Amino acid sequence: MQRSRGLPCLAVIIAVVVAGCGGSDNKSPADQTSAAPVSVNQRSILATIDALQTASRKGDGHTICDELFTPQLVRSVEKAAKRSCAVELRDKLFGPNGEISVGRQMTVVGNRGAAVIREQNGDVSKLSLLEQRGRWRIDRVTPEKRT
Repeated sequence: MQRSRGLPCLAVIIAVVVAGCGGSDNKSPADQTSAAPVSVNQRSILATIDALQTASRKGDGHTICDELFTPQLVRSVEKAAKRSCAVELRDKLFGPNGEISVGRQMTVVGNRGAAVIREQNGDVSKLSLLEQRGRWRIDRVTPEKRT
């Protein structure tokens, strides 16, 4: 896939799948450690990522730009692409079969959240989210080094 040089960090959101990574559940109760409960804010962040997945698979750039990205991120995409956010996403970022997983560690501090995502090809990025009017929106995507 060819990516625009101005949008490398957005390419990681081609298609998002909220997928857990895990091994077998065949451990004895003594060997299992309980996971921390998922907070309401973390569930809301996962819902935003799930909505991104759905819109990406439908090729719905308008929903992504209007409802899932912050206005700041939309302006950044439009400035780099020199065209509308929805058109840029439709032409460059959609892939019905691409998958990434969301890391187990999500942070929420006030109205800011973060989640680490991994693409099928191994690329890892940090999604920065901002809660606006009761909804979590993607504010930035920052590539990280592969581990």
